[in-house]
Amino acid sequence: MVFEYVRKAWEAYKENAMSFVVAELITLIITGVIVLIGVGILLGSMGISSLTEFYEPELLLTRLAALLPLLAGVSVAIVFFVIAGLVFVFLKTGLYGMAAESLRGKTKVDTMFKVARKRGIKGIITSILVGIIAFFLMMVLIVGLGIALPLVGSIIGLILFLLIMILFSLTFPGIIVDDLGVIETIETSFNIVKKNYFETFGLLLFYGIISVVIVWIPILGLLVIGFVIVPMVKISLVYFYKKNK
Repeated sequence: MVFEYVRKAWEAYKENAMSFVVAELITLIITGVIVLIGVGILLGSMGISSLTEFYEPELLLTRLAALLPLLAGVSVAIVFFVIAGLVFVFLKTGLYGMAAESLRGKTKVDTMFKVARKRGIKGIITSILVGIIAFFLMMVLIVGLGIALPLVGSIIGLILFLLIMILFSLTFPGIIVDDLGVIETIETSFNIVKKNYFETFGLLLFYGIISVVIVWIPILGLLVIGFVIVPMVKISLVYFYKKNK
């Protein structure tokens, strides 16, 4: 059954390969430029800080003054990193829109921007909420079990964390296919995956194994993962959602 979703995704991808490559490339360039600006600001502030001389190291104010450029740079850099993450999720929502459209035939890069404008904010809020849930799960499972059972507990916690996060795999398809609300799409994803857990796990495991194998191919492996596997995962999840909702 897993291969049905993979086959359907491959058929849809083949018909729209160039559109997906261009859309993924645009997403990578836009978010990459924002990240690079943040890194540049951070490195620049570190350079300024390192050039500051402590003529009177015993004075607290002198030390604080020397650290101010670094602290300011770190703060601004963090803002840019957050913006990059939000832009990525915004465009990712549009990419799921392309995935849904590709299952009906041809899709275009314009679809990414159109869908992102309509449902991108909802995608961002959903991702933030899922991120908060993930954070608390990490604290309880990975950190908590790590403290209770050093090393072994962290490994067990990580495995449990990944298995639980699979339940949120269909949040974006819910937003795209049925225009569900933030809470509703999380609940729907949870319910659909819960009923079809092993199938969902098998689908994601398949793509995970393929990615692990391909990534060993220098440069080409990363390109295949970024511009072929990633779009196919989106298409598969949208198709999975439509078939099992």
